[in-house]
Amino acid sequence: MKKLFGLFGSAKKAPLTATINPLGKSFEVPKNNTLLQTALSEGVNFPFHCTVGTCGNCRCKLIEGDVKAIMDFSYTLSENEISEGYILACQSLLKTDVIVELDADENQPSHTVETFSGTITDTHMHTHDIMEVTVELDRPISFSAGQFADIGLEGFGRHRSYSFASAPKSGGQTMLHFHVRNVPGGDYSQWLFEKDRKGEKFELHGPSGAFWLRTSDAPILAVAGGSGMAPLKAILDDALENNINRPITYVFGARAQRDLYCLEEMKALAKKWPNTFTFVPVLSEEPDSSDWSGKRGFVTDFINDETTGFPIADSHAYLCGPPVMIDATLVKLEEAGVSLDNIHYDKFLDSRQLEN
Repeated sequence: MKKLFGLFGSAKKAPLTATINPLGKSFEVPKNNTLLQTALSEGVNFPFHCTVGTCGNCRCKLIEGDVKAIMDFSYTLSENEISEGYILACQSLLKTDVIVELDADENQPSHTVETFSGTITDTHMHTHDIMEVTVELDRPISFSAGQFADIGLEGFGRHRSYSFASAPKSGGQTMLHFHVRNVPGGDYSQWLFEKDRKGEKFELHGPSGAFWLRTSDAPILAVAGGSGMAPLKAILDDALENNINRPITYVFGARAQRDLYCLEEMKALAKKWPNTFTFVPVLSEEPDSSDWSGKRGFVTDFINDETTGFPIADSHAYLCGPPVMIDATLVKLEEAGVSLDNIHYDKFLDSRQLEN
């Protein structure tokens, strides 16, 4: 008996398995490997960005099974998201076989991720600390509006991610636009802002990201701050080109008037939009003595039916900007009854946040 017990006791446990729906892909997950790490190694088109549990791009719904969180999910996901069964794949170790569900949409981006060589061809200041950078690639890239690319510069340890700031062209394109904010202590942005960088070479890897316009007739509530304007502008330009006929309210947060930009582009969109289009700039630190007659406060002060002109509970929400803004907006949207399945966001993280 002792010999038999020892024999059975030394038997190896069968590897745990993950199934990704609606892709229908299953694979074994090695011990101490995260769900995301293994999915990517298996060639699964799994959305991700930071890989350290802060951006939320790898959010997925746990349908069956159990996982161990490396980092507490509540750091990134809201209480409602967690109660609905959402997890972060990059922070999940399998405790049992699992079935997880990704966002299902027939229009989900499926572009080939490649590495390109590029050159900075032009720069233009939108505000005192946001620059539009125009680049040209060595060959065309295809992407979906709302997605981003990773930019690598020689001599810098890691890539930085920037959203495409213009609508994609059919068949791909070599000319791209990005909005870059000058982040205090940010190696990339300070390198870019310190002098004229036209002619500089770089490496681009992409496209990536799960931030894109889902198929629906529901009204759209867009919320952005700072350079979060870039992917939403791309989404709206692309929607106009594709005759998307949905009411939209776009609430844009900034500190002061000098931080507002693309105002003329928003006016032009409003004139051409086939349905109602309302752009609501909100300033949080504008001096009381200024000539500003618009909204004051935080974007969350204007997440209501009166501002949008349509029931927020019936809308699809698209959020892009700093984590603190997105987290606060998520709370307001959930309080308003917006389904978690209809809330899509892209947190803009600077290098300090990625390293923490």
